[in-house]
Amino acid sequence: MEKRQRVLIVDDEASVRRQLSVGLLQSGFEVEDCEDGLSALHKIETARRNQTPYNYIITDIRLPDIIGLKLLQVIKSKYPDLPVVVISGYGDERTREDVKEFFGNAYLDKPFEVEELEATLKRIGPPEDKATGLKPKTAAEEGRLASAYVFIRGKNDADLYDAFSKLYFADGVLYCDAVRGEAGSEWDIVLLLQAADVPSIEHLVKSQIQSLGGVQAVEIHHSERPWLGEDLESFIQNYERMNAMEKVDENLTDKRNRRSVSTYAILEIDRSYLIPLYSKLYFTDHIVYCDSTDQGKMMILFLQAPTFEQIRKTITNEIRTQPGVLRVKVLNIVQVMEM
Repeated sequence: MEKRQRVLIVDDEASVRRQLSVGLLQSGFEVEDCEDGLSALHKIETARRNQTPYNYIITDIRLPDIIGLKLLQVIKSKYPDLPVVVISGYGDERTREDVKEFFGNAYLDKPFEVEELEATLKRIGPPEDKATGLKPKTAAEEGRLASAYVFIRGKNDADLYDAFSKLYFADGVLYCDAVRGEAGSEWDIVLLLQAADVPSIEHLVKSQIQSLGGVQAVEIHHSERPWLGEDLESFIQNYERMNAMEKVDENLTDKRNRRSVSTYAILEIDRSYLIPLYSKLYFTDHIVYCDSTDQGKMMILFLQAPTFEQIRKTITNEIRTQPGVLRVKVLNIVQVMEM
């Protein structure tokens, strides 16, 4: 008896999931469905562990937690041979181009007939029965370093340009950003430090920052990335490695786009919401880095977009509205010459 091909449908509309499920079941497929991207990632990994992997993924672009194109990227980062069909009722020619750019196998405009979807699945074909993707590295294999954000406020008469110039090239400084708040900034400079361990970071702060002339206040927030479970961690590790390799190919040293504007968003949160918040925001468009700190009571986000207005909309619509977010402080990164 021929083994039935397995399909996972990801769509937040129950009526769409039902229509596609019934149609594909009648055509001989084995179908499962879910309404959001994070559930889809869990199902994909669970199916792999149970040795019943999906042959196809069908995902809508508009999902309640992850934009479908981001979900496509994350899936392809680990399972590049797994066929993914993207569907949408709001797409255009640019959407088709984005699907191709992120290695989607097909795109369909809603509404469409199940027969058209079935023909598409047959055309793109299932993956070969072989192991795909990269084996996730453990933290020890990656040699993960300790990292921390350091917020610095200068004295009223301080030469901030001089302080910035010295800190920019200081040991352990991965990034050094001059910042300005939306209504007058409490902080002037934000550093991202990396070192072998927490004591080493503390030593760098004492020896290179607190001793610097003109510094009035220093605040340290150590990165405490939460454990999201084996399934999500596996996808995240592969997704980050894929991004890192792409940047190496582009001969860049980091993920920051120098042609974009950038912002730090400091979130005070209800710590009981940390895991769902981190899971949601990590995959949100325009958020490049997502870190938790202060024992889960704070999150620090780094955002980039072509304009500050796009960042403002992301903060207003995608961050402030999330359950568990109590307060948001925005620090826009400015060119040093603007200080």
